[in-house]
Amino acid sequence: MRAELKGRTLCLALAAAAGLAFHLWAGLSFIKTSAPTYDEPVHLASGYSYLKTGRYAMNIMDHPPFSEMFSALPLLPKAPEAFIMHPYFERGMPYHYADYFLYNNTVSPEGLLNPARAFGFLAWTAGFSAVIFLFCLKLHSPAAGFAALAVYYFLPVFISNNALVTTDSAAAFFYAASLLTGFLFALKAYGASPLLPKRELALAAACAGLAMASKFSMFVVPPMVAGLWTLHMLFFSPRREGGRVFLHALLYCGLSLAVLALVYRGNLPLYFEGLNATIRRLGEGRSSFAMGNHSVDGVWWYFPAVFLLKNPAAFVMFLAAGLAAVLRRRGPAMLWLLLPFLFYFGSALTSKVQIGVRHLLPAMPLAAALAGVGLVYIMGRKRGPLLALPAAFISAFFVVSAGPFYLSYFSEAAGGSRAGWKYFTDSNLDWGQDLEALSVRLKSEGSPPVVFSYFGVGRPEYYGIKYLPLGVVTNVPEIGRGSRAGDLCASGRRLLAVSATNLQGTYYSDRASFAWLQGREPYFSAGDSIFLYDLAGDAAALEKAADLLRKSGYVREADCWRRPA
Repeated sequence: MRAELKGRTLCLALAAAAGLAFHLWAGLSFIKTSAPTYDEPVHLASGYSYLKTGRYAMNIMDHPPFSEMFSALPLLPKAPEAFIMHPYFERGMPYHYADYFLYNNTVSPEGLLNPARAFGFLAWTAGFSAVIFLFCLKLHSPAAGFAALAVYYFLPVFISNNALVTTDSAAAFFYAASLLTGFLFALKAYGASPLLPKRELALAAACAGLAMASKFSMFVVPPMVAGLWTLHMLFFSPRREGGRVFLHALLYCGLSLAVLALVYRGNLPLYFEGLNATIRRLGEGRSSFAMGNHSVDGVWWYFPAVFLLKNPAAFVMFLAAGLAAVLRRRGPAMLWLLLPFLFYFGSALTSKVQIGVRHLLPAMPLAAALAGVGLVYIMGRKRGPLLALPAAFISAFFVVSAGPFYLSYFSEAAGGSRAGWKYFTDSNLDWGQDLEALSVRLKSEGSPPVVFSYFGVGRPEYYGIKYLPLGVVTNVPEIGRGSRAGDLCASGRRLLAVSATNLQGTYYSDRASFAWLQGREPYFSAGDSIFLYDLAGDAAALEKAADLLRKSGYVREADCWRRPA
């Protein structure tokens, strides 16, 4: 039995090693092929401006500074211009400033963005790997740790989001790290002998402070960990010492605030000002699309649905088994893994801002750990391997097949990535990242001009795309001014490219603007997020497109598109 267990652990360790190799290759491939996504330039430019000036001004009401500064660290040796005298910087116009910073600098856009992406991707991959493995090691077994890592390395939500310059991965890492260090503190503080493990307390406070300094939603971490200490003392400690827990919580919260104050350079009121502004903004809601439903206030089932469809089916199965195994054992894992996972997932159900599975990212490391427990549980059952292994290989095949377009990944249960646009939009699959894939296709056809309805902040003209902007959704009005579309009417082609978010009318007042395209097959899909249609010979489609062109002020182009090419 022991030899069988060792053999299983070794097999899982080898699977984790193979998964790590794939994860690194997939993430770096995604970085290489992806144009700037919607928020990346703002995060990068803001972080660099903070490092260069020491002034928290550009994006400070929307995001705390730590994650943005961390992402910008690789830029320091390159010494790009910060443009701190530019009107965009002086007037606090983050998206305009970020666009200028990225495309008018002494370093190329790729030279600025991709090193920051790679730095963050490697850092978060190492951090998540350590936290997930240690959680499983302390709460279950080494086998569960390796199983969890093997699962984690094949989750596209991490491959893609960890490789982007955003605040999501930092928040997710420090959320999980805060729980792990909080658990390690509880093991010593509420064990057989009363101790004050100072190292664990300091680590837990540092993680909580950095979590709050990375994303405003992380203000829940200190009270959550303090509450979990109370429950740990009640259910898993031989003594009932509420006074000690209260004292520990005071020390912990005080140290967490001290770390936060250190990041904010002593200006804690600025943090709370940004937190209040964010809470007000999130309360206003935001346009979103979910499975045919358009909403501003959101629907309660959004995050359960996006969780199921944006994650591999085998992962969902292993997670369900892990939940069952943890509930059966009724040990500390139920408190430190299951409860925080359910808390964060449950709180997401009340959110009015529903624009991507990335908003569940803090719950995902815990889900990966639970899935590792579940995989070991299944493998230990009679005929369990006959169920687990085929499911794992099928899901892994779909994940590998999605590359390098991992942001637009949808599971086999959804019909794969090509069907993703039917279910969700925005950062679930379309964040403006696939300009290069579109450019490569158009160049192979001689670079014909296209009418382009783009969702994003990248500059299509930078990739050599000749286009006429139509219904572009962006925070950078400069997009389209340098399109170099040439004479669209003289072209023998009638090409229309539409981002998935615009295809579903997510941010249009007329949600049905491109509904007439949904029954037509694009002849090319750029990363399953931008669809290219050839309307030549389709009189009804040309009439619809011409109507949109005329409404957008392109009267001449509308008239010529109504005529045969």
